[in-house]
Amino acid sequence: MGLVTKKDVLKFVGIDGLAIEDKNIDFIISGVEKWIQEVYCSRNFASDDYKERYDGTDSDILFLDNFPIISLNRLSIWTDEAIQIKNTNTGAHASVSVNSTSVVLYKDGVTNSLPFSTYTTLTNIVAAINTISGWSASLVLSTYGTYPSTILLEKYGLQCINNNEVYLIMPDEGEDNFELYPKEGKIVLSGGLFPPGNRNVYVEYSAGYADIPTDIQLATMILIKNIHQRRNEESFGATNYSVTGMSASFEQDLPLQARQILDGYRKLLVL
Repeated sequence: MGLVTKKDVLKFVGIDGLAIEDKNIDFIISGVEKWIQEVYCSRNFASDDYKERYDGTDSDILFLDNFPIISLNRLSIWTDEAIQIKNTNTGAHASVSVNSTSVVLYKDGVTNSLPFSTYTTLTNIVAAINTISGWSASLVLSTYGTYPSTILLEKYGLQCINNNEVYLIMPDEGEDNFELYPKEGKIVLSGGLFPPGNRNVYVEYSAGYADIPTDIQLATMILIKNIHQRRNEESFGATNYSVTGMSASFEQDLPLQARQILDGYRKLLVL
């Protein structure tokens, strides 16, 4: 879902009717929306589901990337080993990866993908791996067998040739003693700290707005109109709308009215 509709933008810009062709308007809308969320405010506004890993803060506070929080399904600190896997061949190259949709086995240019949509439990994943020549897998604990395969966390290029055992991991048991501040996207542990570590905190949650606030829509359309008018007046190149190049040109041209609105939605960077 975008921040604004093309129909509303055309009215705001002053182009009467959708029949009027403007080859750049879609590009400007997309670029402005992307810049506002990814660069200026550093957050997504539309409601969505997230599975994210964070570095432990060595404090009792953790700020999530997206907010306001609609629901929080899981907060876990550290991980558990779920599946042991190896390739029994020697003198070759083999690795295993987990991405957002599949377990991927790679050996000497041959890739086997096991999608979570097909192999829905950890038992299914293990059984599928064991049917592929040269591959061997087992559950770390038999009780993990009924867990959904989507619980596996992303890992890439784990080298497992010559019977080298590697492990696919999942989040540890969820925490149950914390306070959630939905509006700020803040989690506060009660009686403990988020231990320092690399991506050792896992959070599964939903966040964003079901309906984009009207002031965000207004700020977006003000910036779109400003950029559109400048394009017509100056005919500057499309490179000014690129993801890498838009920051300087957009912020330089950000009208005061839009800036005042968007400043209220910027994510504060916590050092």
